[in-house]
Amino acid sequence: MDGPGFIGYLILEPVFFPLSACVFFSFFSLVLFGSDFFLLEFAFSLPLNRRAALLFLIPMLKSSFPCELVSWDDMYEYGRILSGKIREDHWRPDAVVAIARGGYVPARALCDFLMIDRLYSVQVHHWGNTGQKSLPKAKLWHALSADLKGKNVLVVDDLGDTGQSFDVALGEVRKHKPKSVKTASLFVLENCKFTPDYFVSRKPWKWMVFPWNFAEDVSNLVAGIFDAKSEDKKSLDMVAEELKSKHGFSVPKEKLQHVMTDLVLRGVLQPYWVSGHLLRWMSAQKPKGGFLRGGSKISKR
Repeated sequence: MDGPGFIGYLILEPVFFPLSACVFFSFFSLVLFGSDFFLLEFAFSLPLNRRAALLFLIPMLKSSFPCELVSWDDMYEYGRILSGKIREDHWRPDAVVAIARGGYVPARALCDFLMIDRLYSVQVHHWGNTGQKSLPKAKLWHALSADLKGKNVLVVDDLGDTGQSFDVALGEVRKHKPKSVKTASLFVLENCKFTPDYFVSRKPWKWMVFPWNFAEDVSNLVAGIFDAKSEDKKSLDMVAEELKSKHGFSVPKEKLQHVMTDLVLRGVLQPYWVSGHLLRWMSAQKPKGGFLRGGSKISKR
């Protein structure tokens, strides 16, 4: 617990106690599942008339949200399952339309499994920062240019989140007077108001890290671990552990190293060297006269 949160807890202690039972059961969550689960358990075990205590917990929890890492090997299996469901429906698309950007790879995979030559795309802008649940309204960025009249068309995206991307894309596709239109995605989140005709599985809300947006998403997650106003330094193992505790997934060390290097090149992070050895990273402070290395300024050449 940070300083202000702890002080606030002490101030409210006489009001909110007795909480011995809450603390007792929450202790086991801390031991078994880690700090984030402990805080959630403690918060939701509070009696209803003590919900004000959540004010001290929310700032510590807001940067934590579940993620799921999808690999290229996973993609092969999901593509096989999804194409199998389309075959079982005895409906064969003449053309596939990918919703860019996320639908590119799944659409191409389905073309491969279903032996379809015609692949087109329509770009719908509907994304925010990594982990953002409340997204801006979807809008058409690039219109569809294809002859789909009288054809069976399959519209593909990677994920059904709000369903707005599908709504916009379907409106664009239907302008081209196809014979029939069906939709497919790898997953559908439980909060989604739109259900595609074909999907692999339905999942509770989490941020899906697909292999085609791995660098973007993991970079954002790692950058969120570092406080821009702090000079705290973190090793590769420390970053990996925070990703695991805050977001519930593990990144291979070699790939995480690539992400850290990219963040340094982009000026987001700064390497910390001691005796010529890279030990840790910190938020880029960009001091005058050069970059910090081992606590001393090294002039830029």
